Amino acid sequence: MSIAGLIVSFIIVIAFLAWVLAPLFMRGGDQPAMTSTIERHRDRLTVYYGRVLRNLHDLDEDFATHKLNEDEYTVEREQWVQRGVAVLKALDELDGQHLLTDEHADDATIDSAIDSAIESAIQDYRTQTESTLS
Repeated sequence: MSIAGLIVSFIIVIAFLAWVLAPLFMRGGDQPAMTSTIERHRDRLTVYYGRVLRNLHDLDEDFATHKLNEDEYTVEREQWVQRGVAVLKALDELDGQHLLTDEHADDATIDSAIDSAIESAIQDYRTQTESTLS
C-alpha cells in the first residue's frame, strides 16, 4: 500500500470514529431535557387510559362472543368507563395544577398520586350517581 493510500485510510477511519462517537460527547439541544414530574404524570395517565380502552375493547369482544353474560358485562364495563372518565379528568386537571411539586419524585410516588386521584374521581362519580338515583 502506498503512503497516499495509508493517509486516506487513516482519514476515513478517523472520520468514521468521530461520526460514531460524536453523540456521546455532544450535549445541548439534541439531548432531551430530563422529564419533569408533570410529563411523567401525563405519560403514566396516558398509558393507563390506553389500558382502560383495551380492557373495554376486550370486554365488548367477550360479550359479543358470549363469553360474559349481560350482568357481568354491564358491571365490569361501567367500572372501566368510570376509570376512563377519572383518567381523562385527571389529565384535564394536570394542565391546571400539579399533582406533585417535587421534580425528583420517584415512580412509586407518582403512581400512588395517580391512583389516589383516580380513586377520588371514582368516589365522586359514585356519590353523584347515588344522589341522582335516590
